[in-house]
Amino acid sequence: MEVSRIMQQQLKITRERLDAAKYLFDGGFYKDSVSRAYYSMYHAAMAILTLRDIKARGSSSVLRVLGLYMLQEEDMGHYYASALKFAKEEQKKGDYDIFAEIGEEEAETIMGDAEKFLKRVEELVGQIDEGDTDG
Repeated sequence: MEVSRIMQQQLKITRERLDAAKYLFDGGFYKDSVSRAYYSMYHAAMAILTLRDIKARGSSSVLRVLGLYMLQEEDMGHYYASALKFAKEEQKKGDYDIFAEIGEEEAETIMGDAEKFLKRVEELVGQIDEGDTDG
């Protein structure tokens, strides 16, 4: 099934970005760890949208579509939408505002949110896969 293959690749990228975020965090590169943590969450969101056959392109579209999906399905809850939005704002600030400061505590919060986000998406993928009769 092509959708499943794409979704699995999204989850692989999610894990890789989260591992990179942890590595950067441990090295004291908090801005860069936030960027990688955000992209971990972005790819996790793409995985669940892909599995649900919901199309979205670009980060703004993913945030909007995921928000609408969550309002309808209530699978992920308000917490995850807020976490993704906050991570996006901080990623943008850290990547593009040369005067921005992102500290250890803020980076740690976003990384924790990214880990929770991935765990929740993996739970949802498992629930969806269990209900999939196409194999």
